[in-house]
Amino acid sequence: MGRSTYFLILFLFGLSLSVSGQSSWEQIKETKKGDITVFYIQNKPFVYSLPTGGMAGIEYEMFSNLIRQQRKELQAVINIKWVPLDSWDELYKKMKTSPDGYFGMSGVTITTERKNNIDYLPSYMPDIEIIVSSENVPLFQKQENFNNALQSLQALTIKNSTFERNLLKLQSTTLPALQYSYTATSEDLITSIAEGNDTWGYTQLSNYAYALSKGLKLHRQIFYQVENEGLGITLPHRSSWLAPLTKASEDPQFRLEINKLIRKYLGDKVTDLIWDLSIQEDGLIDTLRNQQREIGLLTIESEIRLLRLTQKELEISQQNTIRNILVVTLSLTLLLVVTLFHFNNLVKRSNQKLENQNQEIDEQTRSLKKAYKDLEHLSSIGRDITSKLALEEIIETAYKSISSLIKTPVFGIALYNEKTDSLDFPYIYEHDEVIKDQSFELKDKMRLAVMCFDQKKEFFIQKFSTDHRNYVKEVLQPIAGKNTESIIYIPLVAKHKKPIGVFTIQSFEANAFDSYQLNLLRNLAIYIRIALQNAKTYRNINNKKKQLQEANNHIIEQKELIEEKNHELEDANNDKNHLLSIVAHDLRNPLSSSITLLSMLNTDDTNLDEDEKLCVSGSLNAMHRMNKMIEEILDARVSENNESKVNKEAEKDIFSVSEVLDQVVNDFTGVAERKNIELSYNLLSDGLIEANRQHSIQVYENLISNAIKFSPSQTTITVSVEKVKDFVQVRIKDQGPGLTEEDQKKLYQKFQTLGPKPTGGEKSTGIGLSIVKKYVDSMEGKVECISNQNEGTTFIVSLPYL
Repeated sequence: MGRSTYFLILFLFGLSLSVSGQSSWEQIKETKKGDITVFYIQNKPFVYSLPTGGMAGIEYEMFSNLIRQQRKELQAVINIKWVPLDSWDELYKKMKTSPDGYFGMSGVTITTERKNNIDYLPSYMPDIEIIVSSENVPLFQKQENFNNALQSLQALTIKNSTFERNLLKLQSTTLPALQYSYTATSEDLITSIAEGNDTWGYTQLSNYAYALSKGLKLHRQIFYQVENEGLGITLPHRSSWLAPLTKASEDPQFRLEINKLIRKYLGDKVTDLIWDLSIQEDGLIDTLRNQQREIGLLTIESEIRLLRLTQKELEISQQNTIRNILVVTLSLTLLLVVTLFHFNNLVKRSNQKLENQNQEIDEQTRSLKKAYKDLEHLSSIGRDITSKLALEEIIETAYKSISSLIKTPVFGIALYNEKTDSLDFPYIYEHDEVIKDQSFELKDKMRLAVMCFDQKKEFFIQKFSTDHRNYVKEVLQPIAGKNTESIIYIPLVAKHKKPIGVFTIQSFEANAFDSYQLNLLRNLAIYIRIALQNAKTYRNINNKKKQLQEANNHIIEQKELIEEKNHELEDANNDKNHLLSIVAHDLRNPLSSSITLLSMLNTDDTNLDEDEKLCVSGSLNAMHRMNKMIEEILDARVSENNESKVNKEAEKDIFSVSEVLDQVVNDFTGVAERKNIELSYNLLSDGLIEANRQHSIQVYENLISNAIKFSPSQTTITVSVEKVKDFVQVRIKDQGPGLTEEDQKKLYQKFQTLGPKPTGGEKSTGIGLSIVKKYVDSMEGKVECISNQNEGTTFIVSLPYL
């Protein structure tokens, strides 16, 4: 029976080893290889998965470095398996029940209760737990108001966590009506608080700082902060890994590496803040070290002066003794009495002088120590003020900080408003009461604030009721309440020497401030100016970002609209080409028949008189031009649809401009007369050109046709030809309605319908002027339009002559 039980125990032990599949430190040391498993909960910035598939975080890198050291020391292959879990309860249970070779991490707090069930590696950073709330929950300054508000808000926490422990303590001591609900992880907790309304809860200061850096909107409340032992990586009880990893963790060089990791993920300022809050005796800043060194130097100098004084007194005493010895021969008794009396007085004086010097040294030491403390406090205040980016927070922080140094019944910061040319006080504090939105116009020269701003000059007044005549001619009514007695105004001047505002503290008591406090305020004014400029820069950056985003969105919309219009234009162009093809082909057959009939009539065998033959000849010429134009339209359509082919150069002829213009004017004279319009033709000079004859006829026909079409009756159209430098110039001037500037911008575009309407009910396709422009350009000429509304229009066609 005993043997079977023994074998059963061995079997179950072997089975547990095979199931766990993880290696102890001794096994890896012996076999030079093994596996370990790390359970973790996603918790930025401690340990988290990356979208690319890798992992990151303070604890992830720290633990990876520890295992890397063990690989090197043991000369072994150690594989790490990272297993994500969903909640703290699940991680805690895993650590309590898992065998050797398992670890847990997620920014876990070290507590005495948990040490009864699990082990920790040494704490690697302080653990400070603070209360955060959603942004719509105000920042409370009084604990009583804070307690009243918390019981009406929704609290969130993690089950069985130190956060819940803190809430239970508040519930049992201060907030009996407190109710709360659970989230699974720290990330869920802080995200739910940031995204919720009227929600709050405990979280770690490091989680809060990381969340703020990622843009989550949170408020930190100043009450009920809790400092724990620290944060550490967890192991099961009696893990063989505890001793070697503890030794490696406590190595000074490794502690430096951990500090670098914390700064990498949280930044220098946040890291310093965490250590400042957790360790009261922090390192001194350089300026304060200098002050401490100065104290030491003054002490040494005082000791040297004391020694020199003592030596001097001894020399005097020795000289007096020698003289006394010489005098002793004359009157030993009298001299001895005088000498003793003199020596006694000398000792008394020396002792009194030494006592006075010691008192001075003590007073200097106290002053320097106070200055040291004030400088340390001043540096802390400067960090607090310059860390704010909202104007309200800057003013509130400055007020509270200055009040901790100096009794400040009245405090205010004014900013220059260029739009209203005034100094605006967003908030003025008077005995902790806030007066909002007060301002002084810069033309109000009797105000100390305006004088301080204009002159960039400090004002330090100890008793305003009697000393005001040195500064202003009359005492003006204050913004609220009564006039103050002690007043300090300091201008806030930027680096470019341009003032941006003023800063003031005041008291209703006379002689409330001294020069030492004035010097402190000068230094604080620098921090306030920097914070205000930072806030302005931050607002400008955000505004520029919004403007750029809006401009980018507008560009995208315009691009999409242009692409849509391009598609519409392509469809319209295809429809136009198709229509031109149909019209041109449908016109060719009847036109060919008409040309044939007119050719038969245009012979000498017909019994037509000269006028009739002239009419037939003109019609036949018009028909040929029309046929030629249809062929060119078809050729142009084919050319547009086949861009790979080279455009065929139009055939050129040499002819005089007047020869073509005579024919066109003659053809349109009858059309003009039917509208009761006079068509006047002036040949001032002529010239030969080399161009396509048909194209030139088409240009003049379109321009004269348009002039007739848009001219009212009882008007004159003047056509003139003149040879100018390098060109033969044709002017076609009408007395029609003229063109607006808007019409002239789209004058030569295809299928454009302009403002003027035909006066005889004619149709207008909007293509004639585009043809004119195209043909004139092909002949290396130029076309111009001179027009004013209601003053007629003149078209000038200039073609180069031979």
